[in-house]
Amino acid sequence: MSSPTQHYWHALSRGGSAVALGIALAFSAPAFAQDAPDENETTSSEIVVTGSRISTAGFEAPTPTTVIGVAELQQAGRTDIAASLADLPQFRQTQSATSTNTVTSSGQSPADLRGLGAARTLVLINGRRSVSSNDLQTVPYSLVKQIDIVTGGASAAWGSGAVAGVVNIQLDDNKEGFELGAQTGISERGDAQKYLFEGSAGFKFADGRGHVMIGADYLKDKGIIPGNARPRIGSTGFFPDASGKLVPTANLHELTRSEGGLIRTGVLAGQTFNPDGSLRPFQFGIVRPGSASTMIGGEGYNIDQYRSLSAPIERTNVFARVSYDLTDNLKVWAEGSYNKVFDERVFFPDLGVTQLTFSATNPYLTAAQRAAFAAAGETSFTMGRVLTDMSLARYNYSRVTKQGSVGFDGSFGDGKWRYGAFFTHGEQEQDMKLIGLTKKAEFAKAINAVSSGGSIVCAVNADAITTNDDPACRPLNLFGSGRADPAAIAYATGVWNAVTTTWLDHAGASISGEPFTLWDLPVSVAAGVEYREEAFRTVYDANSLANNFNTINGVNINKTGNNVKEAFAEVDIPLLANLPIVQKLSFNGAVRVSDYSTSGAIWSWKLGGIWEVVDGLKIRATRSRDIRAPSLTELFSQRSTLFTSVSDVGRPSSPLTNVTLFTGGNPNLRPEIADTFTIGGVLRPSFFPGFDFSVDYYNIKIDDVITTLTAQQIVNGCYLQSNQGACAQIVRDGGGVMTTINAAYINVASFKNTGVDIEASYRTRLADGQLKIRALANYVDKLVVDNGVLAIDGAGYLGSQAGYLVPKWRGSLTLNYESEAMGADLRTRYVGSGGFAPATVLANQDARISSHTYVDLGLRAYIRTGENTRFTVYGSVQNLFDRQPTLGAVSSPYLDIIGRYYTAGVRVSF
Repeated sequence: MSSPTQHYWHALSRGGSAVALGIALAFSAPAFAQDAPDENETTSSEIVVTGSRISTAGFEAPTPTTVIGVAELQQAGRTDIAASLADLPQFRQTQSATSTNTVTSSGQSPADLRGLGAARTLVLINGRRSVSSNDLQTVPYSLVKQIDIVTGGASAAWGSGAVAGVVNIQLDDNKEGFELGAQTGISERGDAQKYLFEGSAGFKFADGRGHVMIGADYLKDKGIIPGNARPRIGSTGFFPDASGKLVPTANLHELTRSEGGLIRTGVLAGQTFNPDGSLRPFQFGIVRPGSASTMIGGEGYNIDQYRSLSAPIERTNVFARVSYDLTDNLKVWAEGSYNKVFDERVFFPDLGVTQLTFSATNPYLTAAQRAAFAAAGETSFTMGRVLTDMSLARYNYSRVTKQGSVGFDGSFGDGKWRYGAFFTHGEQEQDMKLIGLTKKAEFAKAINAVSSGGSIVCAVNADAITTNDDPACRPLNLFGSGRADPAAIAYATGVWNAVTTTWLDHAGASISGEPFTLWDLPVSVAAGVEYREEAFRTVYDANSLANNFNTINGVNINKTGNNVKEAFAEVDIPLLANLPIVQKLSFNGAVRVSDYSTSGAIWSWKLGGIWEVVDGLKIRATRSRDIRAPSLTELFSQRSTLFTSVSDVGRPSSPLTNVTLFTGGNPNLRPEIADTFTIGGVLRPSFFPGFDFSVDYYNIKIDDVITTLTAQQIVNGCYLQSNQGACAQIVRDGGGVMTTINAAYINVASFKNTGVDIEASYRTRLADGQLKIRALANYVDKLVVDNGVLAIDGAGYLGSQAGYLVPKWRGSLTLNYESEAMGADLRTRYVGSGGFAPATVLANQDARISSHTYVDLGLRAYIRTGENTRFTVYGSVQNLFDRQPTLGAVSSPYLDIIGRYYTAGVRVSF
């Protein structure tokens, strides 16, 4: 195994990316997370940066690529790749445990470069796609060798989805030895406990011609429940101040309903039911004009009393690989993986039930209450009710992913030419349940209780109305929390269930090599073909299919999908070398044609070059055309028919017009098209050994972005913004009257993203070890999302009120020291100040989120008990100074809402 120092210099010589030159501290990290450096290691292996299809000793790609080592991935006790990547300033943690607390995408952790959306970042494992898309929970931590992050368009090299960039996770295919580890963590406040167990092994057989690698991990993350465990986050939101301006406010509660039932109309209005069915005055908090349903204080309900602030998760990962050298130049291999992510927790009280109307003679009312209504001449009343006692829905899900691949790799011509081929098949089944949702018809019948023959029964079964119309119906008492009959609850509620199965078949073959040299440098080429087929199916429960639930239902989607055939080529040519002010000038180009069964053929390409002015100074630039093909959901999700009304601004004299509205998938979608330009430089001054600096400007423009619009947005986009994509969604009859609007997914939006990446690193020997310093920074000039109706620049905003919001500045500074006996790292993470959301998203407010600096500390001790046995005992503190988030910044992808967090663990390798 090569030493960390040798890894570092080899990475610089091979390049793989220009940015890698500026941040190669990733390679100076230990070969295994938190292991000490070994001065006796040799150069028997090498690290190859995979920012391109070409990776040869004479090649340095012009596309910026950041390389992350295992030690960096596990800083501050991180337990999944997504959380580690989110620490890098180029990433936005679109989905995480804190942002999926009450949505059915919980448990997924995708990568989102540039804040352009997870669908525009391509995630690969050993250069191949996975059926789990870009869900980073499906990769065993213990087997990761390094992660290459291409921070520019890369569709020509890697295909669809690489609009913002590529995250290529490289596993340690040549691992030897055994490693076991256990880790636990807990927050300063005694919650958010995590337990991680992992193990991996690698060994040779058949006199070294064969190799087996296997790894597994188990994670139990208990999350944080309830949400109001963090007062600055839970039960907070925007509320009008005395002047009517919206400001972040804590201790918010609903004023229109309570858990026992709040009477809203009639003589008893303002009274709430006690658990025994009696009434008392409801305690209102501060209510201001402009706030129709929320107040400060009082005894009202807030969803954060029950839902999670950070969603719990359980995860199991297993990965195995076997390879065999048939000859010295031909290797065959097979690998398989299994992943399961699952959990069950409180989700929310059924949101489909808020205000209910009851008869004033309902027998569950006391005699005095019925008399009060009768004296006032009232026959019915409205009550606001939160169903936390009978329909506090629980979310139960499991996401099982299985994938297998086979392939071969070889070389000829004394290693100058390399080739390979693979086939992958993957399946994922996502089983989601919401337990305890109210069924519309049954709930309506159960709450309509009457007296009959001295008993309380459902009105549908009263003799005076009908004869036992629904024998299963049981009357439901909602006048006071906890008074409902369990049999009535069972009758009025059910389990919503959706099972989605996704399939992937992916095959490819490629060849690369150096046919000749120019200027004593190799000319490198690569070419290949790929075929990919994807499909999915969704099946719902009988109640959903019958549209029985109040909150959510569904329609089955039969197995459907598409396929794509692709061919690509790439070339790297040294144009000049060894001349004054031209130490080396090289050109890199790539092209790919993708033929989709749904939309036809489309081209992507890249042109780039590196100009090494003098030793230690390089300038690089790229221009690329990248694509993102529509997802299966965007293409084939079930279409629904709705009825609504719009203002027909195309015919100003027309009144409000009733139209039929279609929503859902659109099989006629075209791929998104992105144009990316990057230019930057790398400085490695000879007079300052060990120092590297890089700066890169990027400009990304995406057209034909796939999105959905409301009916009125489509009309406005057509007639007020002259958007032809929106106009194509409108149908008029022969008299010119608008009749139909297609609000399915359409290619109508555009993105514009510009900014600068800055990276610097320094390494040196210090005492008996190595000191490494690394700084990363990202400045976003603009991130404009234009849906054809409204353009919003999200740069300079940190809230969660809309997608595509990013701070202007983010950065990190890490100091790492490693010796034979110990290791330590000190890291600061910086998030610049900004607003919550633009005024076009969150009107009538100008509140800001202050800048946040977080400090993480890690310490490790290395204990050798034999020649090949080493124990590592480690601990870390994340958010050392317990920096609290800004009031009301719930679900912000940039702010730490958990607070100070302690992690301790042990690892043994032998």
